Amino acid sequence: MAHHGYNAIRQRQKRRETRKKFFASSWSWFRKKGWKIFLVVAVLSVAVWQGWFFIRKFNPMGWRTLKTVSITGNHILTWEEILQTAGLETGMPMSEIYADSVRNNLLSLPFLHDAQVDVGFFWKVSINIEETTPLMQVYENGEWNAYSERGQQLPALASARFEYPVATIQKKRDVKALAHFLQKLRQSDALLYKEVSQVSVDEKRRAVEVFFRNVRFKVLFPLDSVSASSFSHYRLLVDGLSTEMNQLKLLDMRFEGFAYAHPSNHEVK
Repeated sequence: MAHHGYNAIRQRQKRRETRKKFFASSWSWFRKKGWKIFLVVAVLSVAVWQGWFFIRKFNPMGWRTLKTVSITGNHILTWEEILQTAGLETGMPMSEIYADSVRNNLLSLPFLHDAQVDVGFFWKVSINIEETTPLMQVYENGEWNAYSERGQQLPALASARFEYPVATIQKKRDVKALAHFLQKLRQSDALLYKEVSQVSVDEKRRAVEVFFRNVRFKVLFPLDSVSASSFSHYRLLVDGLSTEMNQLKLLDMRFEGFAYAHPSNHEVK
């Protein structure tokens, strides 16, 4: 019985000694290497926590701000005029920039004929400008005014008033109608456009009345549906029948593929 009690005491002592050795070796290991692992774990824990907080707050759209605006094709308009009219400024969110809106804003400029706008995904907007040019001149209120392809008034022509066709305007809507006609003519046949002396709208006949510098008669072109083939047809008639054409008073080109010649009063007699 006594022997049994002695063995129990020895076992308890051994367990205490084993625990002491374990804690002593653990503490020794921690002092040498364990603190480094603990520090790494602590740093990683803080990083993970902050990363998760950042991910929840992260808005990728907020990083997309306008940093660069590329403008090409401008010779008359200044950089500041284009940016101000377009409504663009560096630092604004790219999500608030729409190509159609920027283009519509730019088209309000009288010196601008057209514009192509490309909004990049990250931080760049590219604008390609096509500036307007004088297309015709109108004598109004005692002075000459130039009008563009879009029928918008430009600054006075001064001494250059004889370089462009003279338009006779009876109603305000005639300006855009004649501008559209002359722009179509200039695009189709630039040399023929330079030969135009005067243009006006004939409401009764629904025609554009044109006087060319190199012929004596006037020509009627369709007001609403003029095409490049109409100008080609006229060119063939004038170049091929120059003698006969000089005897005309009026050449009616309003109908596609047809030309009606009206002789002068002298020829009728």
